[in-house]
Amino acid sequence: MRLFAASFFGPEFVNALKDIADHSSRSAGGDSVRWVEPSNFHITYAFLGELDEKNAAAAARGIEAGLDGVKSFRVVTGELGVFPFSLRPSVLWVGIGEGGEELKSAAAGIAAGLADNSLAAGSRFEPHVTIGRVKRPLPKDFVRLAAGYAAGKKAASIISSVELVESRLTPTGPVYRRVFSRTLL
Repeated sequence: MRLFAASFFGPEFVNALKDIADHSSRSAGGDSVRWVEPSNFHITYAFLGELDEKNAAAAARGIEAGLDGVKSFRVVTGELGVFPFSLRPSVLWVGIGEGGEELKSAAAGIAAGLADNSLAAGSRFEPHVTIGRVKRPLPKDFVRLAAGYAAGKKAASIISSVELVESRLTPTGPVYRRVFSRTLL
């Protein structure tokens, strides 16, 4: 199974991200970007890659242990950004303003819990929600215009659980299935 640890959002937050993606899509023109389905918007704490059943169970134990005592918290949309840099973006994302420190703390706990179960958490955690993956060059002012629009779209959500999610890649995009869920206090 191809697995990752993540949290999903409430409807207001998802709708704000969808609005930002829709506006950005109109500015990008054509099929320059493969947009993430709104039902798939999430924060990824750790990408675990391909794991067998035994290691998936270890990942669930690691998430459980790493979140011991963690309470639910509020997050608010932040700025629009890109990876790796604005002149040649490959990923479009919306950052997290309020709640970013709590997300970092949860990610650190998850990473420690995974390490205690002999699993690696993946790359350095940066709180963001991927909204699209760039396939072709974007218009010159795209990032500036999209970021300006996103700055005016604020929404909040409560992070009340962390999920262990299986991702099946298909020609039309990933299909997610929750394998394990850890409710936050």
